Amino acid sequence: MRNLRIGLFLGWRQIKRSNIWASTLIISVVTLTVINLIVISGILNGITDGVLRDVRNQALGDIAIKPADDETRIKNTQRIMRELETYQDIQSFTPRYEESVTIEANYNERRDLSVDRDIIAVNIQGIDPITENQTLGVSTLVNEGEYLTKDDRGYILIGKHYVDKYAKEYGDVFDSLKNIEPGTVVKVSNGYESREFTVKGIINSKIDMVSLSVFMPELDFRRMFNRVDYDANKILIKLKPGSDSQAVVNRLLSNNVAGDAKIELFEEGIPKYIKDVTETFNFLSTAVGTISIFVATITVFIIIFINTLSRRQHIGILKAVGINKKALQYAYAFQATFYGLIGVSLSLLIIFFLLVPYFIKNPIDFPYTDVELSVSTFELINKCLFLLTMMLISGFIPAWMIVRKNTLDSILGRK
Repeated sequence: MRNLRIGLFLGWRQIKRSNIWASTLIISVVTLTVINLIVISGILNGITDGVLRDVRNQALGDIAIKPADDETRIKNTQRIMRELETYQDIQSFTPRYEESVTIEANYNERRDLSVDRDIIAVNIQGIDPITENQTLGVSTLVNEGEYLTKDDRGYILIGKHYVDKYAKEYGDVFDSLKNIEPGTVVKVSNGYESREFTVKGIINSKIDMVSLSVFMPELDFRRMFNRVDYDANKILIKLKPGSDSQAVVNRLLSNNVAGDAKIELFEEGIPKYIKDVTETFNFLSTAVGTISIFVATITVFIIIFINTLSRRQHIGILKAVGINKKALQYAYAFQATFYGLIGVSLSLLIIFFLLVPYFIKNPIDFPYTDVELSVSTFELINKCLFLLTMMLISGFIPAWMIVRKNTLDSILGRK
């Protein structure tokens, strides 16, 4: 303990008397190192978090009720919906009715039968515009035209991937219609009947599942497909913030809903390609973070190592006047750790009070999602502790190497 107290005293005196530019350099390197580590991994994690958030909020909801195996519709949909209305954890839910159709855009202008028809095959969904918007916020995704209202008849919403001016950005990946604008009349055919519908709005989402959607009012859907029953093809559920989705599923199962339908948590319904994307970015985040932290610690180690070696004459003089070797080692370890603490503290202030609020207000516009800085507290603590440990070692090792040398050689600068 005596050596530790002497070491802390000497370390503090060295800090106060050290060259301000050298100290500023070390602290700056540590600060920028932590910021670099957190920002890079935070952006990569932000991509995965953003994709999953948008898929949940715009496409799948928190829980999905689907037809039982070997069924195409949810039996006793009305009974299930009455059941859902009694759940306090459920904020809203929306039924969807789905069928396959073709949509043709140039049928009025095409005079020459040899000209290819401007036609696409899609799954069209009948929705209640009010519950659909409450559950998945579709109205916020309509970037051209207007969202459907409860009283609309003869209107559809079409996803941007089916509109040529948007789809051509992706090459020939999507079949699309030309010259589609809000107000354009298209022909919707189900194989035995065709009807004209007006495009009321174009849905623009970074989630392909949403941008490949076509919606029409539920009443139009029933009339076109002669759906006299109310058995939906899907029911999407949005829970209140903080609710336990597994508890809601367990309650539904205990009320025999599983006999008429299949219940899926959000995590179970995520498409494989989205899982692959998130796993890839998680791997990149881990790999880049690991490499960065080792590069950063080596850089910090070298700077402090050189700074300590440059003071070997001073260390030799302290040894000559009777200062214990361990006290000298503690002094330089304390000095390096102190610089590390200052650098880490500054970086945390910059991250949480400048960068995180900035990215919340100005998310990065990625093709997959709008990315905010996603900072994991656990990961941040681990990286900072690792860096501080390396700082302590980088101060301790050169001091240990020097105090082992002959005192006179250290004072005279001999090798």
